[in-house]
Amino acid sequence: RLTKQWFEWERDLYVRNGKCFGVYELGKPVLYLSDPELIREVLVKDFHIFTNRRKFITNDPMFDKMVGSARDSEWKRLRTVMSPTFTTGKLKRMTPLILECVDTMKDNIDKIIAKNDGQLSAPVDMKRITGAYAMEVVIHVAFGRKVSALIEPNNPIIENARKMFSTSLFSLVKFVTMMLAPNVATMLKISPLDRKAMKFFREISLTLIDDRKRGLETGSPLKRADFLQILLDSMKNNNQAIDGSEEYTDSKSAEKYREIQPTDDMTDKSLTNDELIAQCVLFLIAGYESSATTLAMCLYNIAKHPDVQQKLYEEITKFNEQKPNADPYEAFFALKYMDAVIDETLRLFPVAIFLERAPSEDYELKGTGITIKKDHVVHIPTYAIHRDPDNFVDPEVFRPERFLSENIAH
Repeated sequence: RLTKQWFEWERDLYVRNGKCFGVYELGKPVLYLSDPELIREVLVKDFHIFTNRRKFITNDPMFDKMVGSARDSEWKRLRTVMSPTFTTGKLKRMTPLILECVDTMKDNIDKIIAKNDGQLSAPVDMKRITGAYAMEVVIHVAFGRKVSALIEPNNPIIENARKMFSTSLFSLVKFVTMMLAPNVATMLKISPLDRKAMKFFREISLTLIDDRKRGLETGSPLKRADFLQILLDSMKNNNQAIDGSEEYTDSKSAEKYREIQPTDDMTDKSLTNDELIAQCVLFLIAGYESSATTLAMCLYNIAKHPDVQQKLYEEITKFNEQKPNADPYEAFFALKYMDAVIDETLRLFPVAIFLERAPSEDYELKGTGITIKKDHVVHIPTYAIHRDPDNFVDPEVFRPERFLSENIAH
């Protein structure tokens, strides 16, 4: 494994062993699952049994309060409270915050071009540009603070956010130790995140929460549409919206999943301050690198394929001519080819090269005779699945057309 990238090693395992096999990690059995129908059983049909992930012992109280780390009833409570935050209406309220950051990114690109008299004689590191944009978006949307990552690299918010995404060898060793040897991680009191950065975001979040609560008490609240405010509103209303009101039910999709529905014994439908802050920090962690890398790889693929670039340009131009005053949020869903370009980018370069789940009880995998014991890990190698010719014809080729509605076969 040490001589290859992790995703290459997993792909070799996939090719050699098939779509359902087991390995041992330091004596612990892990089931590798790549068959689409069996994955559907785990992630869709019986997801109420597989809400847990691999068990991490982090020694970080903030990390343990994140919805991605919570387990069983705690996960369900947090997930239920957070679900109304992502309805169509509330996402639309956040769109203006994102568009402000888009304008900043366009200004940054214009400055780079102007500095070279309109001629780019050398390559431009677009990951630096998209990274700054993603950082600005997640901070603006999560905490309601507008920053410029390129212009203000020494801003305390930017500095502490970057500490959260360290890719040093020490950070990698910490992560692997927590994943494969959690008891050792506990003994050594290893934390997955920079403790000083976590303390900084806790303090700044508490200040923002106090300011906004004070505004409500004085009768002069400043209405905001960021993630923090929407969660605060949820706490204020004791999250009544999760009981089936129109506010919770997405107007375009009335489907409700049983694993995130409130039950009679769920008396606490609000978040503590620390739980609220943990979700905002999670928003930052999950949103930054994933968005920056996807956008950078998308731009790279477009640059490498002029025919795709031309089709995309024509689609956007035509839409703007037909609907010059269209709502930006609705416009994105109308651009089908752009959506296909993003989907194809994520197929070739998925945000997560694997997914993991662990059952909350012993579980028999349909049609296999395999019983997955409680808390044993099911590992789904996303990268390998996306590049399997059984799933996608010519899997190494960048071809957005495969994700257009008339071509989707899965």
